[in-house]
Amino acid sequence: MSEEKETKRHRFFHFGRGETDAEREKGHHHHFHLKFSNKTKEEEEQRALAMKGMTPSPFTLENDPDSYPDDENQDDDVSNSTRLDCGDDPSKWDELMPETIVRPAEAVKLNVKRVRILYNPQSGAKKGEEFAQTSKAVFEKNGIEVEMIPLERKGHGEELCETMSVEGIDVVCCLGGDGTFHECVNGYMKRKDEARLKVPLAVLPGGTGNSFALELSGSTKLRTSIEHIMRGLTVAIDIGEIYFPTDNSKTYSFNSLHWGMASKVNVTAEKLRWMGKAIRYTTAAVLELMKGEKTLAIIEAVDKDGNRFETKDEFSVCIANLIQTAAKGMKIAPDAKLNDGLIDVILIKSSKTTDLAQVFRKFYDGTHTELDFVDYRQCKSFSIIPFQKEDGTVQKEDDPEVAEEILDIDGELKGITPFKCTILQKSLRVIV
Repeated sequence: MSEEKETKRHRFFHFGRGETDAEREKGHHHHFHLKFSNKTKEEEEQRALAMKGMTPSPFTLENDPDSYPDDENQDDDVSNSTRLDCGDDPSKWDELMPETIVRPAEAVKLNVKRVRILYNPQSGAKKGEEFAQTSKAVFEKNGIEVEMIPLERKGHGEELCETMSVEGIDVVCCLGGDGTFHECVNGYMKRKDEARLKVPLAVLPGGTGNSFALELSGSTKLRTSIEHIMRGLTVAIDIGEIYFPTDNSKTYSFNSLHWGMASKVNVTAEKLRWMGKAIRYTTAAVLELMKGEKTLAIIEAVDKDGNRFETKDEFSVCIANLIQTAAKGMKIAPDAKLNDGLIDVILIKSSKTTDLAQVFRKFYDGTHTELDFVDYRQCKSFSIIPFQKEDGTVQKEDDPEVAEEILDIDGELKGITPFKCTILQKSLRVIV
């Protein structure tokens, strides 16, 4: 055996054809024999951090000292927040749901008397403490008891939401950006009890990435979120369970998953932190666009009608969304619903700068899905297995080497390819 072959790491894994353990046992299995090339020390360290979810993220407020919360929050008259009256007729509640909730929403109304606020004091240029205290004052003014817990380190929100008692708590409020909510969702999904369906999570926006607050209430204002929490309307939403066969681990997503150029921009931006927040993302995007890279990958999925399909092609970007919108209201996944049991997968085959610029422009009205080099599918589950390049050429032989590439999950650089994402329908209750 040659030295090159001896240094390869070989692994067997499969993504089952069935959607449940029982179905996988009965059905056929798709087996892969994949080779992983050795990596540099820096690449191995970055890979290890990504698998642990510890890679710094440009969208996680607490990790970015240059970040500031949305300007909307700064001038918002939060102190005048009041309880909203939605009445006691469940037939009327559907009218109050965000447009991305499938009707009937099966909403449940809570009489909110006690909330717990998990917050990072350092978030938003140390505005987290101020926002938390402001929220506390408003809740108490409206007769709601408040318990405050500051988050002390990265991952603390996940630890708390997995292990803390929620007895006597009506709502767990997560103050921060999408990164903070990602931690709390992952902790809740790991619980052994039924808290995730009985004690809802709520967003108190205080980050640069407040897309989920925008999705739920149509606003990133702190006042709007507080008023919705006091109103007490809740619905169960879908969560993506992402499985990594490389180390047999899982993580959960409430928002989005990016692979390819979409995640590589964030990885490159992390290496340019010395440049400052705004310029480093622009620079990273330009650098990745100039590379114009596409990757050969196997995409396997189950569509909304239960049909299974598989394709092997070259792609530059994959964006998979559980929510419809993104920053500034871009309609990344125009058909996405929060509770339909599906994830909307956007696959872009072109790597030309002009084509990608066209996609970006059309994000604002959702018409990018009409482009002939964009494949838009709604799936119950999907998996991606990308392959290595050699001397700048995509390998297409029968026994290719799998590419271990870092993913962007809910704005966090977390996890690596290959992976499988399965939608757990209506598996987490949230305030809307």
